[in-house]
Amino acid sequence: HISPNYLNFFATYVFNCRSRRLDYNQPNFVIMPAKLKKSRTDKMLAGVCGGFAEYLGWDATLVRVLFVILLFLGYGSPILIYFILAIVMPD
Repeated sequence: HISPNYLNFFATYVFNCRSRRLDYNQPNFVIMPAKLKKSRTDKMLAGVCGGFAEYLGWDATLVRVLFVILLFLGYGSPILIYFILAIVMPD
């Protein structure tokens, strides 16, 4: 048997749902993980890196720097992956 406090801790910190106000007094309280989507506010081209940053709880500049490093290293054709994600990721 897993205690509800442990499940809330796990959902809050592992799935990074800190942006919502938590009400532990509600019956059947469940924290849903954040959804991956393009950023509407923090975007340079299509908002893919900004969306990953919001999803992971990181700074968007860090995600963009990691993307540029991957671009120079050439792992998995990052430009192609970026444009595929720009089409597939919801707004």
